[in-house]
Amino acid sequence: MIKKVIITREGNKFYIEDISRDYHCQFGVVKKQDFKKSKVKTNTGKELFIIPAGKIDNYKRLKRGAQIILLKDLGVILAETGINKDSVVVDAGAGSGAAAIFFSTYVKKVYTFDNDDRSLELTKENIAKLGIKNIIVKKQDVCKNIPVKNADLVLLDVPEPWRGLKNAEKALKTGGFLVCYCPQIAQIQQTVKHLPDAFLLDKVLENMQRPWHISELQTRPSSKAIGHTGFLMFARKIA
Repeated sequence: MIKKVIITREGNKFYIEDISRDYHCQFGVVKKQDFKKSKVKTNTGKELFIIPAGKIDNYKRLKRGAQIILLKDLGVILAETGINKDSVVVDAGAGSGAAAIFFSTYVKKVYTFDNDDRSLELTKENIAKLGIKNIIVKKQDVCKNIPVKNADLVLLDVPEPWRGLKNAEKALKTGGFLVCYCPQIAQIQQTVKHLPDAFLLDKVLENMQRPWHISELQTRPSSKAIGHTGFLMFARKIA
């Protein structure tokens, strides 16, 4: 687990797990005793700021396997569905556990499923590293069954989400949300085509972000803008 984050005024970040020994970087050496301070100068004279690591810092340093749903899309899911401290969420598939870990901060319980043993082991490792207690990890093909009832949200992040629609319907409470995350619009089209009558299609969207570079000399869009990541389909169970 990340204990401290070292930051420069220019925005460089260094994530520190072991604060019992000195840390070396391109800006010099941070002595182990300096981790008790909030600001230090290295042996090269560089000013560094030291802050306690939060959950978001550990989240950004999760060990990854398959491509994860990025924060910009997870935030939209959180806002559009209104899940909260009383909510139960189904996350399928688990991947490396990133979505489940993100939602665990805001909801009562998360069930995360996958049928790949490597993904399940990585998910368990990441959850254990952060000491999270409200995530249940199980090996399960959600296209065959979702062993949950009265969920507030079912997130299908699988190659063929239309194959899991009937199971998602059974797992959700009336008024609950189905969200499908797909990299290709053809996958969304196929899912909408097979959407059961128990669901009302709410919206399909693509969330784009364009960061800006701000300095004394120039103000312009960043050259590192995050473009297309995936499409999100939102539907609500009405019966």
